[in-house]
Amino acid sequence: MPADGMRPSVATVDEVFYEKRPRTFDAGRKAGIGIGMSVAQLQKTPVTRFQIFGLAALAGLNMQDGFDILAISYSAQAIAEDWSISTARLGIVLSAAVFGMMLGSMFLGPLADRIGRRPVVVAGLFLSGIGMLVAAAASSIDLLILGRVLTGFGVGGILASLNTLVAEFAGERYRGRAVAIFQLGFPLGAFLSGFAVAWLLDVGSWRHVFLFGAATSFLFIPIMLALPESMEFLARSGRTGALQEINRTRAKLGEAPLSALPAPNDEPRHYGGNPVLELFSPTYRLRTVLLWASFFFLLTTLYFLLSWVPKLLIEMGYTADQGNRAGRLINLAGMGGIVLIGVASVWIRPSLITGGYLLVLSAALVFLSGATGSYPSLVIGIAVTGFVIHGAMIGLYATTPALYPAGLRATGMGWAIGLSRFGAVLGPLFAGFILEAGWSPAQLLLIFAAPSLLAAAMVWMLWREEVRRGRNV
Repeated sequence: MPADGMRPSVATVDEVFYEKRPRTFDAGRKAGIGIGMSVAQLQKTPVTRFQIFGLAALAGLNMQDGFDILAISYSAQAIAEDWSISTARLGIVLSAAVFGMMLGSMFLGPLADRIGRRPVVVAGLFLSGIGMLVAAAASSIDLLILGRVLTGFGVGGILASLNTLVAEFAGERYRGRAVAIFQLGFPLGAFLSGFAVAWLLDVGSWRHVFLFGAATSFLFIPIMLALPESMEFLARSGRTGALQEINRTRAKLGEAPLSALPAPNDEPRHYGGNPVLELFSPTYRLRTVLLWASFFFLLTTLYFLLSWVPKLLIEMGYTADQGNRAGRLINLAGMGGIVLIGVASVWIRPSLITGGYLLVLSAALVFLSGATGSYPSLVIGIAVTGFVIHGAMIGLYATTPALYPAGLRATGMGWAIGLSRFGAVLGPLFAGFILEAGWSPAQLLLIFAAPSLLAAAMVWMLWREEVRRGRNV
């Protein structure tokens, strides 16, 4: 290396992807996507138009996913009135997309480790759009449920790949800010969907909501095709032309070309290299169980709130407009929680912040259960709830990539997201049956304080496991 400490203009993929770096950039190394530049070079590296386009496209895609999944909660009242369905049946409709996300995360998402991130994202967009069209044309509740399951399947397949793509497009200098901005996309899309749905319901019907979602899903397909494949995946694939593809992407990012692909991965493997079984090898078993339990309990509460808050306020005697405003507030306040954990995680482990968020969430739900008669109190409680629950979700997403090596990352993330969707399905479904049985909204809110407390316990145990193993998560 030259005396001035600057890296030569040509590097190997081994140097770029696996080199030991100063602690400042250790998180990037753990993610398997380090850029391999010195601090002096990073300070001089400008943001390219290609980076801006890629990051904007991925943030927009995350917003679109937020619309696809949450638009149903704002349309629930119109659907219930149109078809005169019970709250229990409505709970099944609200849970359908989440059930699809579970299947997509488990079976479509892990394909990204084998065939690449981009083809999986494109396939997910296509399936999501088709599902929206089926829902828009549905002549029965069963067809509507089928459409929502298909939409969720597509979105679930997309989720595991997006974080890696965003981190690579940002480069090491801007990675933290870019990932934080990207993570704002889902709650922002869910927040804006409230306004979009209100307008679409005013000028048309709930079917126009799903037609709009289908159009935006298909719109993102050519945009994703214009983006390159993940450099991390290409570096591990060893396929013909991989080095040339990596260098073309690095040139667009303003980075030095590489001279060679890395040696074959020498990470230890058990169970014949089966990636799902590998998650339960001695090295990863405990962290996998704790991670899945954390996601499960958190998503049970998150999707209960996202799906039912507008309807719950109507059950309390408030107007549909007040209910929809409360639903939007969860996502609006959530953006603040995401920003805070993005900033604070520079100094504090994300798992510690996430555990604290979950304790506050449990307390906020107890407060809400006693505030049903006061709309201002409900607004305050819902704002706090949205702030911490979205922040906690991002905290788990931020923790997960460092738990597994690159070759297991999409599988680990996909199965954590997928199996935890059992909770996301059970939350709205359970709420529908409880309300149908005559329980009050206040009692329901109090019940859902328990999963939040259990999630906090799992996250704290995960943090202790990471400390014991000496990992810097």
